Amino acid sequence: MKKMKLALFNVIFAIVAILCFSKRGLGLSFDPSNGAFLFAGTIALSFFGVAVFIFGNYVLLNQRESSNPKIGKLTTVEDCMSALYQCKKTDPSFMAEIEQAIEQLKSLQRRRDSLKMLLHLNDVSESFDYLNNTANVADKYVISNIKSIINRLIAFDNEEYLQSKDSADISSHKAYIRGILEENKTVLKEYSSMIEAVSKIGDQNINLSNIKSMTAALNKVIKGKNFDSLDENKETQ
Repeated sequence: MKKMKLALFNVIFAIVAILCFSKRGLGLSFDPSNGAFLFAGTIALSFFGVAVFIFGNYVLLNQRESSNPKIGKLTTVEDCMSALYQCKKTDPSFMAEIEQAIEQLKSLQRRRDSLKMLLHLNDVSESFDYLNNTANVADKYVISNIKSIINRLIAFDNEEYLQSKDSADISSHKAYIRGILEENKTVLKEYSSMIEAVSKIGDQNINLSNIKSMTAALNKVIKGKNFDSLDENKETQ
């Protein structure tokens, strides 16, 4: 948004400048032979234009972008990643945690794609539909956790903390966020184990009990989380 505003301002400034010096416009000129009044007006407007150009670009370059994501609408991996990229600008004190959260979302997406591809390639999507159900819940679990992280980042006054690092207890916020990241790490680990078991579907000596046990392990990790808010948001979109 900032780049768009900056580009728009400079384009408009260039058009106005061209019109001012155009014969069909104001006809400004630095040639004294065109009259002292026109020459003086050209000098004055030129100084004014340069001042506007410098001030406008300075203000736009230093303008803080609005970065409060609409938490209620974070229902997909893409939504969460977009919000986290904004948080990198407003909460640099949590850069390591934000980067880890982004990587976890990328891992979640890769696992989801891998599961779909494995089921499709082996033509067993319907037979193993319960795997998709488990994957859907795992997706919601991680997204819900990421929303909790973003909520905490919004609540933390990073600017005040940078001005006076004794003004806020950042350690409790970091501990909370890192705890959630550890939960996601566990889910992604069990998710990976389930996919590994599914990858053996094409083997002659396939062990269905192994797939079920890996699925049960993932279900155990994500059990008990309330995802009603996510479901409601999807219905209203």
